[in-house]
Amino acid sequence: MDSPAIPRTTAELDLRDVVHWLTHQASGSPPRTEQAITDCLGNHLISIVRSHNTPSTIWRFRAGQQAYVLKADVGRGAALRLELRWYLRAAAVGLPRGLFVLGQEGPAFTFLVLRQFGDTATLDDAALAGRTAADLQGHLRRAAAMNATLFRRTRRRVPVEAVHGVAAHRIDKRVAESMSYPYLLPLLTGRTVTVNGMPLQGLMRSWRDVVDRKSTVRLLTPAEIGLIFGDLHCGNILVDGSGTEVVDPRGGPLLPTAYDFGKLVQSVEGGYGAIMAGRYRLRRIAEDEYEIDVDTPPGYAALAAWLPQWLGDHRYQQALYQAAQHFLAMLPHHASARRETLALALSGMLQFQRLREALAG
Repeated sequence: MDSPAIPRTTAELDLRDVVHWLTHQASGSPPRTEQAITDCLGNHLISIVRSHNTPSTIWRFRAGQQAYVLKADVGRGAALRLELRWYLRAAAVGLPRGLFVLGQEGPAFTFLVLRQFGDTATLDDAALAGRTAADLQGHLRRAAAMNATLFRRTRRRVPVEAVHGVAAHRIDKRVAESMSYPYLLPLLTGRTVTVNGMPLQGLMRSWRDVVDRKSTVRLLTPAEIGLIFGDLHCGNILVDGSGTEVVDPRGGPLLPTAYDFGKLVQSVEGGYGAIMAGRYRLRRIAEDEYEIDVDTPPGYAALAAWLPQWLGDHRYQQALYQAAQHFLAMLPHHASARRETLALALSGMLQFQRLREALAG
């Protein structure tokens, strides 16, 4: 794919040089290494970030007066290729480019360059720092509005069964991967697991309780799909003053907006961001009994009371269902971090319980 031209202002000359090297090297046939990318950035480099739950490496670097973020997968990284295609597709339907500069798919590596937004603080960071519920709500609304704009320009109606079939395939695949981790089996296949003194169904029984009832599937599955961010949890919503941006979109099939509302519920009610930040306490009492205490920021506690009103009962139920699925689906991606993954699995059980209560109420 051709790379868009880089502005030739004085402040951007260094960026042009970096991008020229990246584009040339990405299209080469010999495999490149992360060290080669680091060497290319040289004294432009600010920091390197790696995470156990994503194959991409992130380089933060400065060119001229602007800071940038470079994401790269060495080799044929599927996830980053899909993310790059998402940005190009969003631009094609008229979404402002925002932070996106350019990217390149290549046999040596795939890369994506974004402008850095503020100090890269997330909505989770703002909540944990004690920002008010009104402030957090404003950012969340703006992020949801960006999603709604995308969705309106690309939406189409499809059979409910087709939408849920995509979800069921995803869950079946991720559960099969999770089954290879023996420590997760009691939580996945157990009839009952006690969490904080409450007897809860194991994750697969909770999942089957929904999918085996056609009326419940139809209630909880929207019949419209479109282009959305696809990973709109609060750790991907960047905040800077009153400004809001969203990063790390997930390429792939068109999805219902409930998918991303579920990501927001997962963050605000499910404690996803606090778990990822290590702000929780977990104690295993027996093989099928746990206690977990997740640090919920006061701002999120207030948002949790607001979310059902904002979404309405039906959309909130759909979002709860998606949030429970998200916890279940992400387990194999985090499984190398055992304690964190146990916390995610237990939070998924609690989310399924909230869904049962919402449906009963």
